Amino acid sequence: MREMHLKSTRTYSIFNKVIGNRNLDPKNLKRIKESINEIGLQMPILVNQNKSIIDGQHRLQAAKELEIPVTYIVSKDSCEQNIDQLQISKKWTTLDFCNRNALKGNKDCQKALDIAEEWFVESNGKFSKINILVLLEKGYSLGGIIKCLRNNIYEININNAIRIYNALKILSLNNNPKFNSYSATNSRVLKRMDKSTNGLDLNVIEKITKKNYLICYTNANDQYNYLMDLYKKYNKKK
Repeated sequence: MREMHLKSTRTYSIFNKVIGNRNLDPKNLKRIKESINEIGLQMPILVNQNKSIIDGQHRLQAAKELEIPVTYIVSKDSCEQNIDQLQISKKWTTLDFCNRNALKGNKDCQKALDIAEEWFVESNGKFSKINILVLLEKGYSLGGIIKCLRNNIYEININNAIRIYNALKILSLNNNPKFNSYSATNSRVLKRMDKSTNGLDLNVIEKITKKNYLICYTNANDQYNYLMDLYKKYNKKK
């Protein structure tokens, strides 16, 4: 049985932030403060024996700003490595895990975040940072990135990712306003194609861009088959 102790304090400085925990979200903080003003602080924060906040850093900050006592639970069984599983109000994203690992010294995550910022800006925000992190991942699994990041075994392949990113930029020359070449589907399909072709030929991608109907495909497998057929066709004509 888990041993917990409920306490209350106005001495906010006794609490510590877990290295790698998510930054405060201003919108969430505002919402919580409004809720506390209306009905009071209903949920105590959860801390471990070192007073590190496992769940409730927004509630703590709200209590601090409102100058009210904060109620907290000390749990001997709650550990920092399970923080993402204990914070149930908002699930951790790929970006959250990557930020945590970068703060803990994972150089691949640090590099990936730098590249994600650069490409996000270059694409005018069309290429999301999460999709960039997925593209940079060394593996080709579409569902394993969260597992890799949670276990801090995320690795990147920069050369492959740059080639695929350049292919996405070529596809972005499509003038259809409804078409976003940097979508998650396009990125993953081109990553899959890159593996199938042992490295995409960007000259062939340029030919595909002139005549393609990608906007008509929403299913990733259909899009992959369509693009591979075009790729093989134009690759023969080189």
